[in-house]
Amino acid sequence: MSETQVTIKGSIVPLSFNASKCKVALRTFTNGEETEYPILSKGAGIDLVDMISNFVSANCILQACEEEDCTKVHIRSYTILDELDENDLFGQKEE
Repeated sequence: MSETQVTIKGSIVPLSFNASKCKVALRTFTNGEETEYPILSKGAGIDLVDMISNFVSANCILQACEEEDCTKVHIRSYTILDELDENDLFGQKEE
């Protein structure tokens, strides 16, 4: 299992597919494409189970899971974004 540490901005949503050990996901939009990362229920990810519909900036580790054909995230820390930050999230400029 490969791991990469990144910061992802997105919204907390109910998980739309079955991924073991996950109940919610971090949904993000990059270059007009939606990606959903199942959140592992450990570390700071435990807090996010009760935060559906909130927008966050999460410092996390991406974990590729070949057996489930998805990329899960282990949340190390997060910041809840306010309304202005939320507008920046969906109005990101492409470089």
